[in-house]
Amino acid sequence: MELNLLAGEKRYLTDLKEAATKTLRPFRFQVETERRIPEAVTEELARLALPGANGFSEALDDAPTASAFCLAAEALGWGEPSIAYSWLVSRQVAWVISEAGSPEQKAKWLSRFAGDPLFPASLYLQEGRGAPPSELETTVLEKGDSFRVDGFKSPVFNPTTAEVSVVVGRDASGKLRAVLMEDRGDRVLFSGLQERRLALSGCSVALEAQIEGLEVPAENVLPGDVSRAISVCRLSHAALCLGIAGAATRYAGEWARTRVAFGKPIIGHQGVSFPLADLVMAADALRLSIQDLLLGDLPADELERQTNHIVAEANQVVQDAGREGVQTMGVHGIISDHPASHWYKAAAVVASVDYDPLTSRLKFV
Repeated sequence: MELNLLAGEKRYLTDLKEAATKTLRPFRFQVETERRIPEAVTEELARLALPGANGFSEALDDAPTASAFCLAAEALGWGEPSIAYSWLVSRQVAWVISEAGSPEQKAKWLSRFAGDPLFPASLYLQEGRGAPPSELETTVLEKGDSFRVDGFKSPVFNPTTAEVSVVVGRDASGKLRAVLMEDRGDRVLFSGLQERRLALSGCSVALEAQIEGLEVPAENVLPGDVSRAISVCRLSHAALCLGIAGAATRYAGEWARTRVAFGKPIIGHQGVSFPLADLVMAADALRLSIQDLLLGDLPADELERQTNHIVAEANQVVQDAGREGVQTMGVHGIISDHPASHWYKAAAVVASVDYDPLTSRLKFV
């Protein structure tokens, strides 16, 4: 296992974090007020030349493209959570198509993603009960020259606006399969579309999606092995959690350097500095664990098992960081002048997207 990022990866992560902080974080108030992503954000994201802008055909220096994808997800977490997750959901779909799609599927769709960093797409993966991919109950069954999809998904991003969706389930043999859904018709019913959320208010989200008798032509079934692509998508979610956690702890730490109590800045007191330092170290360790998995060549079942652990730990770290940021700043942490409460609320929502309560209660050594 590498104990540090490569020099090029460090530089890339640092530069992109700074860019996200300067260009995307200022949209916080507009996103919260309008409950949508402003059009100007698309231009800002395009200027950043993020991974996936060219259908994931370019890598970061000599690093695998999956590594660049996750580093970018973490960096965008330092900006504005709704913007970051909207980009992530779009790129996750592009990633699955690029890794498991046919040449015809790639030719049809990846250029569409290249033209819009927030291209509306949706990954129907989680089933709202903490089930990893190996335990999905959604079925993708062959019916003559087509496939029938039945199942339940929660949550679903871009439910009514997605121009293409990847629906993940299992076939009759239990193998993980994915299909491209271009027209859901009346076979997908959503609930929770109008509910107000504590955070990610700029994202369009359905709490639940019930899929019943969705017929998909055989040419819309992704022929490649989707298991590793799905693991990379889940690791990118974990990376974004680390970005939000990093933003919350760094902001609280910088604020604590200016707040004087008992004759010195409060960051000088162990009760303030040690919890923040612990969170920074936990995030650093998880970042390296993510990169280690991406650089490895594990069997699908072992890759999923280790991904489960990393996602669970990242979900915990982002919630701890959001809470610690607010607690460090006291009353200043909950006023709109500071983004601390924004990250605190976002942490709770983001951590619930891919959540396994059993894994989250275990400690791994």
